[in-house]
Amino acid sequence: MSSWQDDLAACFDNVERLFVLHAMDEARAFQLLARARAEAVTWTMLSNAIRTLLEADGCTIQHIEREIGHVEARFRPWLRD
Repeated sequence: MSSWQDDLAACFDNVERLFVLHAMDEARAFQLLARARAEAVTWTMLSNAIRTLLEADGCTIQHIEREIGHVEARFRPWLRD
């Protein structure tokens, strides 16, 4: 069984590493949010995981911050701090 961190990677496209670029990415994001809530994942945990994921993919700091902002707008209201 995959972890929620593994599910996170599927929410970003494979080329530009943009959050929910395609409709399938959006469906995966909804699944990730439901799983994160069920597993009591906090916003801090999720944002740290995004940073780690995108850093490992060689993304710039500017790209990482922009994508964390995109995720934050959609997920943070639903997660504990």
